[in-house]
Amino acid sequence: MKFSCKPDFRFLVVFDQSKAAHVGLQNAINLAKPINGAIDILCINQLSNIEKTENQVAFLRELKEMHQRIKLEMQKLVNLISDTEELTIIYSYTYGNLIEEVQKHIQMTEPDMVVIGRQKRGFLNSFNIRKLNQLRVNYDGLILLSGEKNNLSNTKKLKLGFLDEKEINNSFNLIQELIRKTKPILSVFTIFNKKNVKKESKPKKVIYEFEENDVVDSNITNYIHKNRIDLLCVRWSIKDSLRNFRDQNHVLTKKIITNTEAPILLLKK
Repeated sequence: MKFSCKPDFRFLVVFDQSKAAHVGLQNAINLAKPINGAIDILCINQLSNIEKTENQVAFLRELKEMHQRIKLEMQKLVNLISDTEELTIIYSYTYGNLIEEVQKHIQMTEPDMVVIGRQKRGFLNSFNIRKLNQLRVNYDGLILLSGEKNNLSNTKKLKLGFLDEKEINNSFNLIQELIRKTKPILSVFTIFNKKNVKKESKPKKVIYEFEENDVVDSNITNYIHKNRIDLLCVRWSIKDSLRNFRDQNHVLTKKIITNTEAPILLLKK
């Protein structure tokens, strides 16, 4: 399905009807509205989750009925969002392997951002890292790992977090447009070699510098929570996740992503 008018940015929301997927969809909507974005919902039903029966005819009939029910529910959801949010939104429904179907859809539609719901803390275990790496193949765009509880409800008072000040100016066009339209407070969390936390304020920007020690990841995570960061922007690539896990920068980044409940926006190196 194609959009009726061409948006500036396209958000692909991977949707499995879970609570986390609904939060991810709402976050995508709130990010898309101020920058003329459009939402493309990809609803995927994984056949591995369907219980098969010995009666093949009954199974196929039940499968068909389920597909029809889900399509009806998705159309109602899309109509509701279109009416209430005044936003261009479309959906497609398929079944099969989640990663393979998402990769196919990415190749066909070339989205600026892929939105995935996070079910709980500890998201970056080995299995999910593998899935993220698979999504990164032939895709250079943004990946939003949406928090299960956090909702980007007010982009007029948006707080963006970065682990490197350089990323503010070097980030994607979508991020630059979001900064230009919403004028958010920018927070940067960096490490230095002196003691205690050093806070430096610039116009619309706050820089926190932390002492490098064994608990620096916990300290940064606490400040992300304390300052109510709405969206944490982090560089993450396939090479990052495959490199030696003794690399301190990579280990620190992974710990912060794992322990924070804020939505994570993965930027590709």
